[in-house]
Amino acid sequence: MNFKLSLFVILFCLVYSAHSQLLSIKDELTQAPIKQASVLFQNSNKIVTTDEFGQVYLGGTASERMIISHPSYSSVLVFDVSTDTIVYLSEPFLEIDEVVVSASKWEQDRSEVPNEILSISAKQIARNNPQTSADMLGQSGQVFIQKSQMGGGSPMIRGFSANAVLIMMDGIRINNAIYRGGNLQNVIMLDPNLLSESEVIFGPGSSMYGSDALGGVMDFHTLRPSFTDDKSFESHGTGMMRFSLANLERTGHFHLNIQNKKWSNTFGVTFSEYDDLREGSNRTSKFPDYGKRFEYIKRINGQDRIIPNGDVNKQRFSGYHQYNIMNKLSYRLSNESSLTYMLYYTSSSNIPRYDRLIERDDQGVLESAEWYYGPQQFLLNALTFANYSSNAFYDGIKIILSSQHVEESRHDRKYQASSLRSRTEQVGVYALNVDLDKKISSRSELYYGAELLLNGVSSEGQKTDINTHLVSPTSTRYPDGGSVYASAATYANFKTRLNEEVMFTAGLRYTYVHLKSAFDDRSFFDFPYDEIELNNDALSGSLGAVISPVKNLRWNLLFSTGFRSPNVDDVGKVFDSEPGSVVVPNENLSPEYTFNYETGIYWALANRVTLDGTLYYTQWRDALVRSPFTFNGQSTIVYDGVPSDVEALVNVGEAYIWGYSLGLSAKLSRHFVFMSRISNNDGEDQINDTPLRHTNPLFGHVSLSYRSKKLTLEGYTDFQGKRTWNELAPSEQAKAYLYTTDGALAWYTLNIRSAFQVSNELQITAALENILDKHYRPYSSGISAAGINGVISARYTF
Repeated sequence: MNFKLSLFVILFCLVYSAHSQLLSIKDELTQAPIKQASVLFQNSNKIVTTDEFGQVYLGGTASERMIISHPSYSSVLVFDVSTDTIVYLSEPFLEIDEVVVSASKWEQDRSEVPNEILSISAKQIARNNPQTSADMLGQSGQVFIQKSQMGGGSPMIRGFSANAVLIMMDGIRINNAIYRGGNLQNVIMLDPNLLSESEVIFGPGSSMYGSDALGGVMDFHTLRPSFTDDKSFESHGTGMMRFSLANLERTGHFHLNIQNKKWSNTFGVTFSEYDDLREGSNRTSKFPDYGKRFEYIKRINGQDRIIPNGDVNKQRFSGYHQYNIMNKLSYRLSNESSLTYMLYYTSSSNIPRYDRLIERDDQGVLESAEWYYGPQQFLLNALTFANYSSNAFYDGIKIILSSQHVEESRHDRKYQASSLRSRTEQVGVYALNVDLDKKISSRSELYYGAELLLNGVSSEGQKTDINTHLVSPTSTRYPDGGSVYASAATYANFKTRLNEEVMFTAGLRYTYVHLKSAFDDRSFFDFPYDEIELNNDALSGSLGAVISPVKNLRWNLLFSTGFRSPNVDDVGKVFDSEPGSVVVPNENLSPEYTFNYETGIYWALANRVTLDGTLYYTQWRDALVRSPFTFNGQSTIVYDGVPSDVEALVNVGEAYIWGYSLGLSAKLSRHFVFMSRISNNDGEDQINDTPLRHTNPLFGHVSLSYRSKKLTLEGYTDFQGKRTWNELAPSEQAKAYLYTTDGALAWYTLNIRSAFQVSNELQITAALENILDKHYRPYSSGISAAGINGVISARYTF
C-alpha cells in the first residue's frame, strides 16, 4: 500500500509539474524582466502579476487564453502555453502616463505622486542614442543642458544647477563636498548604456533626499540583475557600436548577465572617443563670425605659436575619451531577500575646457595656451541588502553601505608662460542608507529611513616648468589642511487615499550638517583665520494632493521646502578666478532655503491624446550668490599677475523663480504619434534687482514619429528662445566673449532619426541631426553645439 501511495504521489507531482509552466515577461528591446505585469486568464477572470524577476507560474491555467498587460507596454494576447515561455512586450504608440517611479525611494504608481516627474526608459535611451547622460537628459525637452566644453553637460532644473540639484545612483548620493555653485559637468560620469531607467523629480526634494535638492533630483538606476527558476546557468547581453560624424565619435558598449536561481552577475563596459567638435556653419547675417575659431595656440620647438585654424568651424581643442565599467553581483538569500555588491568605475583622458581656450586678454590675444581638466576618476563600491518580508516594522527594507573615491584636477598655463599650474583634489565619501516601506492599511503607506554621510577632502597644488620640468608648490584650490563634511538625517513620507478621488501625501526630514576646514600654509595668502567650522541643521517638509475627479484626469497640488547647507566649495574655496574677478573664502555663510508652490494637471483623452502642464513659484531665501567682497580689507587684489575685483559667495537675502512646463502627446493614427514639450522659467535676485544665473530661456522639443513593428521613424525639432543682454545675470555679462551683443540668440534645429529592428536580436539606428547645419550655442554654454551630424549604430541582443 505504501508503495502504491508513493507511486501515486510521484505521478501526481510529475503531472502537476508538466502543467506548471513558467511564464517570463521581458522587454522586447532590452530583454530586461518586466515586474508587475498583469496576466488575465479570460476563462476564469483570474489575474496574477509577475514577480520582481518578471516571472509567474501558470499551474493548471496554462492552456487558457491570457491577456498580458503593463501600463508602460502594449497588451499581448497569448494562447496555450505548453512549455516554459518568454513573452516580449513592446512600448505602445502613445505612452500612457501610469508608470512606477522612485519619488519616495520605493516604486509606486505615478498617478499617486504630486510631483512633476520625467521618466526615461532603457528603450528610449537605445532609440535616442545619446552620447552622454547629459545629452540623454537634454533630449527630453524638459531639462536644459549647459556645456563649458564638449566633455561635460550641466543640467539646469527650475532655475538651479550644479550643487543645487542632486544626483542619485541606485539610492546613493553622488553629490560630494566640492560640488561647486557654477556649472558642473560631473553628470557625464554616469553611462547611459548601463542604465535601466532614469527619472528626474522636479522641484525641491529635501524632504526625502536632504541637502542639495533645491531644484530637483536626478535619479539614475543601473542595469538590474535577474535570476532563473532553477540551478542551471543562463546568460543574456547586449553589444553596441556607434559612430557620429560631427566629432568622429567611436563608441563601443557591451554588457552581459549570467544568472541561475541563486546567483546573478551583470558586467558592463563602454568606451567612447571623440575628436574635436565641428560646429554649424549657417550663421545669422547680423553675427556672421559668432563662434568661429579663427586661431589656436600650438607649441612648436619649445615656443607657443598662434596658428590660423584651417577650418574655422572646427573647435580646437575639444576632443577627449572616456570609459565606464560596472559589475553587479547579486545573491538571492531567499525568495524575500537578496544581497548585491556593485562596483562602478569611470575615468577619462584630459578634458580641455574649451571656453577658457577661446578667452582673450585686453589686447585681443588668446589668453591660455593650456586649460584642461585631468582625468575625472570616480570609483563607487556599494553593498545592498534588500528584504521584502512583512513584519510589524516594514514590508520592505533596503540597507546600503557605500564608499566613493573621486579625483579631480585642473591644469592651466598662460600664453608664452613656461609654468603649468596644477591643482588636484581627492574626495572620499562613505555613507549608510536605511530605507523602509510599510503598508499601514489598504489605503495608507509609510516610507521612512535614515542616512549617515562622511566626506573627507584633500587638496594639493604645484607648478611645473615645462622646459626644465622643475616642480614647485603653489596655492591649493581648497584648504590645504584638509576638510571634513558630515551629515546625519532621518525622514518619513506618508501617503493615504482619503477617498476614491483624493490621494494625500506628506513628508518630513531632519538633517544635521557639520563642516570643518583647516588652513595650514600661509606662504601664499595671509588668511585672517586658521580654520572654518560650520554646524547647521534644518527641517524640510512637503504637503501634496492628487485629485482625480474623473478617470484619466489628475490635478496635482504641492508645497515643498528645500534646504542646502554650504559645502567645502562654498565656504573654503581658497581662490577661484574668472575674467576680471577672483572668488575668495567666506566663513560667514549660512544655509539657503527654498519654498516651492506648484500645481499641475494631467489629462488623457480616450487613450489618444494626453495633456499635461505644471506651474510653479519658488521663494529662495538666504540664497548663495556671488557678490562684491573684501579680502583683508581690500576690494581689489592682484591674482595671477592680474588686478582682480574681489568676490565671494554671500547670503543675499531673497530671490524668486517662477516657471511652467507644458506637454502634449497625440496618437494621430495607428502609426503616427505627435509629441511636444515646452518649458520656461525666470527669476530675480530681489536684493540687487538682477537676473539669476541659472534660470534659462524658453526651450523645448517637438516631434512627429511613425512606428511600426519593425521601423520607428521620427522627425523632430529642438529649440531655444532668446535672452537679451539686459536679461543676463551679471556673472554671465562678465563672460561677454561667449555671447553676442544681443545676448543669447534664439535657435532651432531640424532632425530625423530612425530605428529598424532587423531581427529579434539586431537593431540598427541612424540619425541626421541639425540638417540645416545651423550654428547655435545654448544659453550659458562655452562651446557651440554640433553642426550637421550623421549618427549610425548597431545593437545586438542575445
